[in-house]
Amino acid sequence: MKLLLRNCVPNDYAFIFATYLRNRWYDKTNKTTLKRATWSKLQHNRLEKVLRAGNVVVLSTTHDKDLIIGYKLPEGWSYIKRGFRASELGAAALLEGAYAEE
Repeated sequence: MKLLLRNCVPNDYAFIFATYLRNRWYDKTNKTTLKRATWSKLQHNRLEKVLRAGNVVVLSTTHDKDLIIGYKLPEGWSYIKRGFRASELGAAALLEGAYAEE
């Protein structure tokens, strides 16, 4: 399987919103005292701005560009689907050095 780095497109947004909000809420570094709904709305609004700026890199396959394996946000936060996190696949290494074309 060959991996492909590409710029984020609007069809990717739902996946990114869902995984980002879920993972950041349960992240051990999340020390918010806000209710989850309030926190989620604020994070959603922030993430919307990031996505509109167009600096998000998505990792997919050359065979199926719509299959999202992972992504990286401009501030460095990245996500890789659990089944693709094995180091021999190289997904993490690809995202580590990735940047979106401006």
